[in-house]
Amino acid sequence: MNDREIFPVEVPLLTEDEKKRAVAMILDTAMPAILPKSAIWRELCRTAGMVGLRTLFFGVGDCFFLAALVMCVCLFPAAAVMAGMARAASCLFLISPAFYALSHLLTLWKEYQTRTLEWKWTWRISFRTILALRMLVLGAVSVAGSILVCAVLWSLERQAVSFVWMLSVAFSALFLYGSLSLLGQRLWGMRAVLPVPLAWVMVSLVPVFWEPAAVWLMQIPAYVFLAAAAAGAGFYLIQMYYFVAAGISGLDRRLGI
Repeated sequence: MNDREIFPVEVPLLTEDEKKRAVAMILDTAMPAILPKSAIWRELCRTAGMVGLRTLFFGVGDCFFLAALVMCVCLFPAAAVMAGMARAASCLFLISPAFYALSHLLTLWKEYQTRTLEWKWTWRISFRTILALRMLVLGAVSVAGSILVCAVLWSLERQAVSFVWMLSVAFSALFLYGSLSLLGQRLWGMRAVLPVPLAWVMVSLVPVFWEPAAVWLMQIPAYVFLAAAAAGAGFYLIQMYYFVAAGISGLDRRLGI
């Protein structure tokens, strides 16, 4: 008895596009209509209370450990070497967003490798809402980490540079990077996950290895960086709102994240 006798009818298989359209149709039926603007932040708070930190970061704890390890093993020694060249302050542009960027990249990479990323797209809760909560937590941890980084570099510089100035540089770099990263993900989805940090590294290395840029950076007063940090934080929250709103409305499936 051959296979054709056992299975007399050939069942046509769906193409990838047909699968995506079918999943989108099912989720569009199950997902609620887009929330009013005033309810976006309430939705984030409600999801955070419902999911919890343990579930939010389940299975990706090693990614945060690896990100912290890279900073301690690679970035801090590099900053120590640059301290003798009066370039440690310039390293803040590179180091301050490093934990945020590495953690975000590693978690997405692990979820992609373990085949759980597409599965999470089918959740009743928008995956963009989950990502937004993760990024908010990572941002808070990165702010605390930036203070520690500034303290280390301040001691390496032998207190030659104002600690408040270094904090303002670190916060402006962190918030501006977070805003650009979120904007890229909102507009281009997964295609922007890697190019944004690569572009940031290339730009950040300019004042590290080019002395005129480092000198120019040192001459910028702290209030300018504080204003840039405030603007970056505001822009970050605006991008976060649209990022979550697109996820709740179902656009995250069409944009690929």
